[in-house]
Amino acid sequence: MKSKHRFLVVLFFLLPLCEPAFSAMITGYFSHREEIGAEDTYHPENTPVLFVTATAYSSTEDQTDSSPFTMASGKRVYDGAIAANFLPMGTKVMLPETHGRKVFTVEDRTHRRFSDRIDIWMETREEALQFGIKRIAIQIL
Repeated sequence: MKSKHRFLVVLFFLLPLCEPAFSAMITGYFSHREEIGAEDTYHPENTPVLFVTATAYSSTEDQTDSSPFTMASGKRVYDGAIAANFLPMGTKVMLPETHGRKVFTVEDRTHRRFSDRIDIWMETREEALQFGIKRIAIQIL
């Protein structure tokens, strides 16, 4: 694990000990896990949670580059792909607040100025604009 990611994991586990308000926020977040369809084999309290800014993009040259249908991983865009710089390529995440139990995979990268953001690929520009910009919790699987 790279040192930057190791730092984020350590920070995630130490911050609740230092900041009771953060701990209460995490506890409150997990209290509604039945609403997102938790199963006996799925335990969200055991998965790291990060709060990030989420945006959406579609495959147009003004939002990507000259090859808008090819992601940084080399794969063609697909529903369930996201771009993120702070997570390793191939990382699986869930966005329960906006997409329930749907699993997303990091397949692309954002511009380097967006180091703390996820960008969700959507089929049309209209869908991306409708999604807008949100501050959400993501669960790393």
